[in-house]
Amino acid sequence: MDDLQLWLTTIKTWYSDENPNNIKPLIAIISATPISLFTVADPNTHSQNEEALAYWLDGCDKISRFYRQQQPELAFTYIQLPYAKLQALICDPQQSATTKRWSLKKLDHIIVTLLEFCQCQQLQHWQQQSDDLIDLHVIFMAAQQHLNLKY
Repeated sequence: MDDLQLWLTTIKTWYSDENPNNIKPLIAIISATPISLFTVADPNTHSQNEEALAYWLDGCDKISRFYRQQQPELAFTYIQLPYAKLQALICDPQQSATTKRWSLKKLDHIIVTLLEFCQCQQLQHWQQQSDDLIDLHVIFMAAQQHLNLKY
């Protein structure tokens, strides 16, 4: 069993325990994500990579939601992390069109989540963060030459 298969089994086990408040083990699992999840997948394991990416994204979202009220900076980090990783997947010329398409769709959802998060915060710097996110997202998407519209 390779690292990614083992990691996927581990995160599936966390989900099957049905204890959403047990965040510390989930943080450990997300922190131990194998680098192979973010590299070019073997065509034979493509569906496994997509499944693992979906679990990873949802895990990051669960951690972010857990910290949203008590530690907004940490919560924000767990939204930014998948945004950055998906950007890297999209920019990797060796990634398949399927992976890029999937990543672009998820990126759209994550930018909305980031912006909603910023809008719900009380401090002024979050509004500036929101404005910066919009500007940077537009620049990134323009550099993708409208691939999101092709898919």
